[in-house]
Amino acid sequence: MFLMLIFFIGWVCCSVVPAAAQGPAVIMEKPGPEKAEEEKKEEKKEESPTTCGPLISDSCIPIEEHHASLQVLTALSFYPGLFSPNWRYTSAKGNYHTFLMPVKFTYGPAKNLEMYVIVPFINNFCNSLDASIAGPNGERSASYAGIGDITAVAKYLLLEETGCRPAVTVVGGVGFPTGHAHHLNPARLGQDAIGTGAFTFTTGVNLYKWLKPFQFYSNIWLNSPVNLYTSSSSSVRSREFVTFNLAVEYPITKKWVALLEMYSNWTWTNITTPQGFQSPSTLLGLMPGIEYFITEKWALSAGTAFDLMGKAGSRKITPLLSVYYNF
Repeated sequence: MFLMLIFFIGWVCCSVVPAAAQGPAVIMEKPGPEKAEEEKKEEKKEESPTTCGPLISDSCIPIEEHHASLQVLTALSFYPGLFSPNWRYTSAKGNYHTFLMPVKFTYGPAKNLEMYVIVPFINNFCNSLDASIAGPNGERSASYAGIGDITAVAKYLLLEETGCRPAVTVVGGVGFPTGHAHHLNPARLGQDAIGTGAFTFTTGVNLYKWLKPFQFYSNIWLNSPVNLYTSSSSSVRSREFVTFNLAVEYPITKKWVALLEMYSNWTWTNITTPQGFQSPSTLLGLMPGIEYFITEKWALSAGTAFDLMGKAGSRKITPLLSVYYNF
C-alpha cells in the first residue's frame, strides 16, 4: 500500500498541468482519444527557450550534430586585494590587472557528442607596487602577454532530460601546458606566470534541468594536474582542485535572458605540489549577467564576476563580455 501511495504521488507531480494552462473546457464533454493524443504530442513538442548558456560555467546539452559555434570572450580583472590562508581580505599592495580573451571553438562530430577547444590570450600588468614587494632592481611595475594553456574537452550526453530527471553529460578534457610557467623572471613581479605548468586532466559531469521558466545548470569536475617543473621559486605548479558551479537563466523575452552564476574551485595540496608559486587557489564567487540575441546566429552575453570568498589567493572583480556565432 505504501509503494502504491508513492507511485501515485510521483505520477501526480510529474503529469498534472496547472488549470490556468489547460484552457477552457467544454461543458459535459469528454475528450476523445484522438484529441488526447494530439494534446500529448503538443506537450512533448514544447521545448525550453533558446539561450546562450552560462558565461563562466560549462553548458550541458551538446551542440547539434555537424554544427559548430565560435565564442570570443573578453574579460578585465581588477584585484582589490588578496585572500589570506584564514579566508580574510588582505591588501594587494599595488594595482594588478589581467586582460583575458579566450577563443572557444565548438563542434558536434556525432549525435549527443560535443568537442571544443579553448585558446586563451592573457595580458597581466601591474603598477604602483609597494617598495616591500618591489623587484630585485626596485621594479614596481611590470607586464607580460602571451597565449595561456590550451584546453581540449569532449562531453557526451549520457542521460536525456525527463519530466523528473535532469539531463546528465559526462565530461573529459586535457589542459596543455602551453602558457609560460617556467623560468619566471623576478623583475616581472609574477606577471609572466600565465600558464599552469602542468598537463591538467579533467573529468566530471554537467547537469541541466528546465523548470519553467527557469533553466538550471551545474558542473562538478575533478581537475588533476601532472606538474612538469620541480623548482619552487621560478616555476608554476598546480594543485588538484574540484570545480563546482551553479547557474540559472530566466528568459525575460525572446531576445533577453537574465543570468546568475555561482562559481567555485576547491583546492588542496598533495605530495606532488610542494610549496612554491602555485595556482589555482580555493575560491567562491557570484556573477550576475544578461544575454541578448541579435539574430539567430549572433548573440551577446555580459556580466560581472565578484570573488566573494577564498583562501590563499587573489580577489578579483571581473567584467565580462562574450560574443557568439553559430554556424
